[in-house]
Amino acid sequence: MRALKFSSWLLIVSLLVQVSCAGLGERGWAARNPPHFNTGFNLFSPEQDVELGEASAEEIKRQTTVLRDDSTTAYVQGLGERIAAGAPGYRFNYKFIVVASQEVNAFALPGGYIFINTGAIEAARNEGELAGVLAHEIAHVELRHGTTQASKAYLAKIGLGVLDALTGGKGSDLGQTAGMFGCAAANALSLRSNRAAETQADLEGARLMAAAGYDPRDMAGFFETLYERSGAGASAASNDHPDTARRVAAIDEIAMTLEVAPAPVRDTREFRRIKSKLIGRR
Repeated sequence: MRALKFSSWLLIVSLLVQVSCAGLGERGWAARNPPHFNTGFNLFSPEQDVELGEASAEEIKRQTTVLRDDSTTAYVQGLGERIAAGAPGYRFNYKFIVVASQEVNAFALPGGYIFINTGAIEAARNEGELAGVLAHEIAHVELRHGTTQASKAYLAKIGLGVLDALTGGKGSDLGQTAGMFGCAAANALSLRSNRAAETQADLEGARLMAAAGYDPRDMAGFFETLYERSGAGASAASNDHPDTARRVAAIDEIAMTLEVAPAPVRDTREFRRIKSKLIGRR
């Protein structure tokens, strides 16, 4: 999901822009053999993920309106914990924060901090779709995309500095040309990597959903809802998310490789109660 924008380099560039840790094809896994993703190269430890995420979360709380409703917060926390229980690797202590905003948005910080707007809860047609939103963000945390991005950004900065030195500095014609090429290449790589990270979060999130008793196709259903809201003319090339049709197709395909419950959770009375309550607060 799209993250908020802030002024701090440490809290924003390093943590909110999510990048993949390995190349990923959209197809090609065998039936009944879903893909597995590793956290990949990272200069940070999981404990540092938690420290950085906590600092960022406090900054975000100061700049947003956190929903003050115990029942809604408890419901989202419980749902998130159910999904996160199936996440492998480092056992992050997930914290789910509901933001009072009608924008349909959710995003993850390193270390297990996940923010979701009331607008996203209201946009979900059932609990399965809401579970899909949370599963996607949990997957970002599990795969440590935030600090992977920070690590790659740091290396890219060093790399451009070396390029500048080798070409005679920014003042030379060669240096200026090489610098522009280097920045353009780095930006293009970042965009491709971000899209791959989003695809990873989709597919790993689908696995988490199935493990928690939900149907991954409900995640695809939520993406289709977002597509309808944003307009059919939106182009994937203009942002760091894959094309909606491809995302849906990839989720549908991986769903066939997962052990989905015969009667997966799709809607609950508690979800309907919380959604009605939020709509009534407008």
